[in-house]
Amino acid sequence: MTTPFTTAQREATLFTPTTTAAVIPAYNEAGRISAVLEAVAQAQLVHEIIVVTDGCSDNTAIEARAVAERLAPLLAENAARGTGCRELRIFELKHNIGKGGAMTYGALRTEAEVLLFLDADLIGLETQQVDDLLAPMLCDESTDRADMALGLFGAVRGGIFGWWLGVCHRQMAALTGQRAIRREVFLAVPGLTNSRFGIETAITRYVKYVWKLKVSSVPLHGVTHPVKEEKIGILKGFHHRLGMYAEILAYLALDIVRNQASSQHREQATQMRERFSNRS
Repeated sequence: MTTPFTTAQREATLFTPTTTAAVIPAYNEAGRISAVLEAVAQAQLVHEIIVVTDGCSDNTAIEARAVAERLAPLLAENAARGTGCRELRIFELKHNIGKGGAMTYGALRTEAEVLLFLDADLIGLETQQVDDLLAPMLCDESTDRADMALGLFGAVRGGIFGWWLGVCHRQMAALTGQRAIRREVFLAVPGLTNSRFGIETAITRYVKYVWKLKVSSVPLHGVTHPVKEEKIGILKGFHHRLGMYAEILAYLALDIVRNQASSQHREQATQMRERFSNRS
């Protein structure tokens, strides 16, 4: 697991010409998204923020627009200096297309070389941690530069929900929604728009295990988020969780069989590994 970069180390090792965009998919996160946007907008390594509200039925988009208006002077000042976050754009989808679709929608609306995906309901996220997640992607030496960085919760919340959340993040790092990734790598992952709950598993599987690209892990101490049972009720949340796990398992089973059975898929994996490994 990587150690967060100090300010001095970051200034000495970062590949500054690279542009970055934070993409934040959000579904009914009113009351939670503001704190996340405030933290991200203060980060020095984020150049733009893209919020995609995924068919929300609450005031998520209204809150995001209020934050954008409040931060307008800061963004304008950053734009004039050419440092930090310079733009916060909000896209409102009328219909829910799922997390994978919302992430892809945001990725296609930026030309940034590095994408930072963050959940809109994070609790305790600090600006320094946003920069820490991007730092492994921006190392000056290409041999040290990661193709993807996974942000792993370091906090253990109280109660049964907190215990379960801690177990998930310790044992199933592939499921984390906090990750930085090269845009070209992300867009090459098969079936992005078809994956709702299993999008993180799909990305991790291809980048880390099929294409075998370089992946770093960054601890996010003190960061957590509410679980579905807290958001929508125990019974409905539990039902939602079962559906999520079922989709993830079905995706893994189908994709593993498909890749093992198909020489074409194996050849494609080799080609992708060679393509993305030739980095300058």
